[in-house]
Amino acid sequence: MATVAAGVKYPPPDAPWVFVPNNQLEIQELGKFAVVEQNKTHPWGMTFNAVYETWKMILAVDYGVLYLLHLKALKDGVIVNYQAIVWVKNEEYCGPEPKTLVSFKELLP
Repeated sequence: MATVAAGVKYPPPDAPWVFVPNNQLEIQELGKFAVVEQNKTHPWGMTFNAVYETWKMILAVDYGVLYLLHLKALKDGVIVNYQAIVWVKNEEYCGPEPKTLVSFKELLP
């Protein structure tokens, strides 16, 4: 089961991660969002490059979707691979923030 931030409603136990094509503009925008949000809390000066793998998981009814992104970002002059989880909230639940960065970590080679 995915590690999720406070407030995220856990998906049903049988909810699978489903592969999503990366050529969708929305997916690339989620990757940019993840890097910008990470830079706010950890000023690493990263620059978004591209999302290269994506999966999504539908959360409990009316809570939205978790996106698991594998992305590349430029950090200190080097392209580094990262994994980010972004919660895109359903309109009725979103409150002031329609998206939340749940986790962000470097993927080791």
